[in-house]
Amino acid sequence: MSVQDDCLYATAEGKVRRAEVFEGKRVLFELSESVKSDAVDVEILYNEGVEERLVREYVADWFDLDYDLERFYDFAASDARFKEVTRELHGFRMIAYVNIVDVLMWSILGQQINMKFAFTLKERLVAHFNHFVEYDGEKYWIMPSAAELLTLSVEEMREMQISNRKAEYILNCAEGMKNGVLSKEHLQSFGDYDEAMAHLTKVKGIGPWSANVVLMRTIKFRHAVPIGDAGLRNAFRITDGLEVKPTAGYMERIISGWGEFGTYATLYMWRILG
Repeated sequence: MSVQDDCLYATAEGKVRRAEVFEGKRVLFELSESVKSDAVDVEILYNEGVEERLVREYVADWFDLDYDLERFYDFAASDARFKEVTRELHGFRMIAYVNIVDVLMWSILGQQINMKFAFTLKERLVAHFNHFVEYDGEKYWIMPSAAELLTLSVEEMREMQISNRKAEYILNCAEGMKNGVLSKEHLQSFGDYDEAMAHLTKVKGIGPWSANVVLMRTIKFRHAVPIGDAGLRNAFRITDGLEVKPTAGYMERIISGWGEFGTYATLYMWRILG
């Protein structure tokens, strides 16, 4: 990850730094490529008493290290769409959202605007709460809690250039996280993708695209695919040599065959766009 816009981690010289809170204690850790396959090296740079085990479990979740990529590659070998991208990006894994507050806020901020501006809005919102670890003169930001988000008003978020509607959606989801309806634990209790989708999309502010972001990148339903995603449509246009963007029906016919490989198929299709 040489380039990234997310304010919650920093990349430089092939290394990644991130600050997090575990059980009320802050920690800053640095990741680098490991000589071992499907692993990363973890160095703790600042620690207020967090067990190293918790950091390692977090990293494994964040980079989806427990997922068997070879099974996906066996599947992808039967589809010409993935031939070049799996060869060029062999070993590429999903960057997950471990924190449910992070993924729900992002799924709202990222709706129908370009990603660069969405990341700018995210940084403004995160920085408002001023949670960080300072190390070597740099600030490493930490995501606020759902309870803290509820202290914001729509007017305060409007000053950050977050629209009225998105501000209301963020507050609605923050309330759901606080009362447990949208807690990570509750969402993980759904054994069925369709049930989880129905539960999420009942919440004001969470449509199919946002729900699939949550189910893909945090709850890790492996067949979750945001069929209406503009980037995925553009990727199909490239791989299938189409003159116009494919219809939803065209995409659904193909995606229905992806099954349990849907999430990784989507991630690799997105990378076709560059």
